[in-house]
Amino acid sequence: MSLSRRAVLGAGAAALTGAAFRPPSATVDWPALAASLDGTVELPGSAGYDAARQLIDPRFDRVHPPAVVRCASAADAAEVVRFARRSRIAVVTRGGGHSYVGASTAATGVVLDLRRLDEVRHDRSSGSAEIGGGARLIDVYRRLGAAGVSIPSGSCGSVGIGGITLGGGIGMAASAYGLTCDAVLAAEVVGADGRHRTVDAKREPDLFWALRGGGGGQFGVVTRWRMRTHPAGTVGTFELHYPWTDAARVAGGWQNRLLTAPDETWSSCQFASDRRGRLSVRVSGVVLEGDPAAEAAEIARAVGREPARAHLDRRAHLEVVHDKSGCAEAGECAGRGTELAGSEIFREVLPAPGIAALLAVVERRAQQRRPGSAKLKRLTGAVGRVAPEETAFPWRGAHTMLQWLVGLPAGDTAGVPDGQAWIESGHQAMRHWSVGRYVNYLEPSPAVLPRYYGPNFARLRWIRTAADPQGLFRSPYAL
Repeated sequence: MSLSRRAVLGAGAAALTGAAFRPPSATVDWPALAASLDGTVELPGSAGYDAARQLIDPRFDRVHPPAVVRCASAADAAEVVRFARRSRIAVVTRGGGHSYVGASTAATGVVLDLRRLDEVRHDRSSGSAEIGGGARLIDVYRRLGAAGVSIPSGSCGSVGIGGITLGGGIGMAASAYGLTCDAVLAAEVVGADGRHRTVDAKREPDLFWALRGGGGGQFGVVTRWRMRTHPAGTVGTFELHYPWTDAARVAGGWQNRLLTAPDETWSSCQFASDRRGRLSVRVSGVVLEGDPAAEAAEIARAVGREPARAHLDRRAHLEVVHDKSGCAEAGECAGRGTELAGSEIFREVLPAPGIAALLAVVERRAQQRRPGSAKLKRLTGAVGRVAPEETAFPWRGAHTMLQWLVGLPAGDTAGVPDGQAWIESGHQAMRHWSVGRYVNYLEPSPAVLPRYYGPNFARLRWIRTAADPQGLFRSPYAL
């Protein structure tokens, strides 16, 4: 059943003890928790339980948390944490539910669902935005776009603002304005002690540092962000397609272009196999408030070949965001699906042997007639000009990030281990050049956690221990 304060106070807690659900421990008093909240407590068997527990990826539908709490306020989040401490059960925070490893659910912990904390307000006088910890990225873009501003962030519209910010946040405005975490001015946080407070550069600076790039779900529950915004008017977009015979040339030329590309441009270079084994090469990007033709010409010049096909456009920022995020203008986004991801960080331009190794990985995927892509993304520009010690994001000064991605059709259970094996083969092929991985593309291998945090691993573990000494925010992937 679904419990709310009104239902409990109206009917009395005693009337609710006959529910079919039996929590892991008889001492966990879910009706008492419900009575203390403005939100609801969803228990197994209730009409709202399945919708509340589902993540974006259907792989994790097998996980049945003992309860999912739909928080209506920051006070609710604090009360859930205090209740969990008293009841000696773990807390798992859920924002957008996009974790590639299902880190926002657990069979033995209460899921703290933040999706109702989705308010977005722009303060024109300060140029900052107040963003609820459960807001979806597309809603942040849409509401800020109405004021002609935005924040630097990613392209997946249904991802939660909390997860992407806590891990860094790489997107089309990164070279001009930095990562999402670089825009953060302050955060309202519920700690493992159940206390709700605001942290910034002066108030709890170690925690504030960790919240900007140190990964999600382990330092506290962020209920609200305050972020710096940037103007968002028009965006030039370009998409250049090349034949596979030019793949190595494209990889080398595109990387070299990044060394001198202006900050207002951002691009990615993708090598992919589809389900029929067809190979493709695509360079796509944006020019903020600029002409896409000039940047497309510079890339073609660096490659030494004209693209086989090109598409250039110039549109309003919000239109581009909707298009890239796969979301309609009303905010509806693509449905649930299974995706496997991995990553590499390259400090320098990938040399010819590295390019050959990367392309061989994609070619093997095509020979298997299986889908998979390797997408290089720009990390030069504003991202690299933030001091390494300023935030917990460990890859300042890196040249590119490579994302391995496998999208699978519904019901393709064999595709999961197969796709994970292919990504692992990519790691092995890139091991001579890769210096780490990106925590927002976490993989199901806790043993390699240090590779996500690089030189910041020890400090983050210390902050994690200080912030949550009893491990209330538990996960196989916590530091």
